[in-house]
This record gives sequence, structure tokens and C-alpha cells, in this order.
Amino acid sequence: MRLRPTNLVALLALPAFPPALAPFVAGLHWTIDLLACFAVQAMGALLLAAAVLFAARRWRLALLCLAGGLLAAAAVVPDWCTGPAAPAAGPTLRLLSLNLLRGNEANAAAAVATVRASEADVVFCSEATPGWLAGLQPLLADDPHHHRAADPGYYGTLLLSRLPLVDARSLPLGVDWAPAVRAVVRAPAGDVGLLAVHTPRPGGRERGRNRDLALAAIPAALRGLPPQRVVFGDFNITPWNHAFGRLVADAELEPASARAFRATWPAALPWPLRVPIDHVLLGGGMQLVRCTVGASFGSDHLPLAAELRWPAR
Repeated sequence: MRLRPTNLVALLALPAFPPALAPFVAGLHWTIDLLACFAVQAMGALLLAAAVLFAARRWRLALLCLAGGLLAAAAVVPDWCTGPAAPAAGPTLRLLSLNLLRGNEANAAAAVATVRASEADVVFCSEATPGWLAGLQPLLADDPHHHRAADPGYYGTLLLSRLPLVDARSLPLGVDWAPAVRAVVRAPAGDVGLLAVHTPRPGGRERGRNRDLALAAIPAALRGLPPQRVVFGDFNITPWNHAFGRLVADAELEPASARAFRATWPAALPWPLRVPIDHVLLGGGMQLVRCTVGASFGSDHLPLAAELRWPAR
């Protein structure tokens, strides 16, 4: 017996069907929630398979793959087509989020160059170990305002700012060992509330539960901050996971960076195979001017830079 090439195409497309469906039922189980991270890859694989099968006149298989691809598209494309336009004028604030990667301290010079090239007003670094703080000393000299809480594990943090910081402090976010950094940035046009996060990574029932607990704690952590606010950092979640939609609804935030496919992890893979787990969320009328994924500096995450604007008061 001989395997037809088009049958092989259909067989190779089969694994893409579960991630295509997963975003719609991600709350049922942690394994389904993990599959939802790959909805974009599922969409691309199924639509490509449908095109090949249509060209080969395998109509039924082509229609099946097309249906799966459109199902995945229904989960991801609407987010890319919505969101308010940035105002034409007003003050700006530039942010940069870096997951430094524990064990990547030998690339401190590359990280320093990345931060300096970004010309960011505020920089948040997660996985900031004592070794990383030693390597990033030039940045501490560049930015006079900072808050640091090094940790030899994965949840050390460093917040750097060219602008004054008020009440900058670490606080537990759902789980005590995964703190966030909360501060008020004294921008020339007015105060901006800031919450920089690094939530636990998923990968099992308990780890997924801890991540979701941390995300669910964000609305309470924002209380008392100025109405114009930003939540950014390594969320370890994609826009198609169950807890992400619940977070932006409960905290009344605009998922600004999720309005396009800005995939940041893992850095070693090409763009179509990465997933977006670093985010910038906005509140109080702040809007996104531009958001870019930077070049690798040795971490498993790529940098995420954003320029924000809000109407002048």
C-alpha cells in the first residue's frame, strides 16, 4: 500500500485541532489551558494544510482543515482587530520589560546594551539574581531611581526609572514567593501607577493554579494607584488562556500588547513558533503608541518595549 502525500498532509495537521479548540474550553482543565497557548500555530498549520488539500482537490479533508483553522482564527484574530487608536498628542512614557533568565548572568553586557538602546523611561527586570545586579551596575548609575529585590531563584526583581518613583515596594502577588513591584511614576504630565509582575510559570495543576492565583491578585494590588496605570512584565500566560481574559475584565485593563502577535518566548525559536507571554496592560485612558519585540540578549525571553501616551489633562 502506498500513502498518498495529501493523506500525509492531513495526518500532520491532526495535532493542530486540539489547540484550535482549546481557547474556547481552556477553563475545563490545566492541560487544555496549556494547549490554548498554541492557537496561532494551530491556525497557521490548519490553514496551510487546507490550502494544500484544496489545491489537490481533496475537498472533504480541505474543508475539515479550513474549519479548524477558522475556529482558531475566531479565538485569536478578533483581539488583533480591536482596541482604541492612540491619541494624536499628549505626553509619552517608554517602558521595557526584560526577563533576564537566571543563569544568564554572563550576558550582562548585552542586557545593558539592550536597555540603553531602548531609551526607556522605566525598565522592569525579572529573574534578577544577585549576580545579575552586579552585572547591571552600569544601569543603576544611569537611572537614579530604582527598586531592587534580588533573589537567587527565579523571582528576583529590579525596577529602574529615569523618573522619580514614589512608594516603590515589593508585594506578594497571590503566592508569597512570587512578588510584584508596585510604584507610582512621577511623570512630568502627571502620576502613573505601575505594577510590574512575574507570575509563576504553568506546566502542571499546581503550577497553573499558582499562576492563576497571582493573576487574580492583580486587581487588588492596583487599588490606590492613580487612575492612569500600567501592568507589565512576564505574565507566563497567552491572551487565549482562561485566566488572562478574567484578569483584564476584573482589573478593567486594556490588553494593549495583545492587539497584535508579539511573541516573546522561547527566544531560540523562530517568530511563528513563539508565544506571547510578556504583556503591557493599560488603564485610565493610557493608550499604546507602539510596541515592539526586541532582539535576543541571551535570555529565553525577548525584550518587550512599549511607548505609551495619554490625553493631556
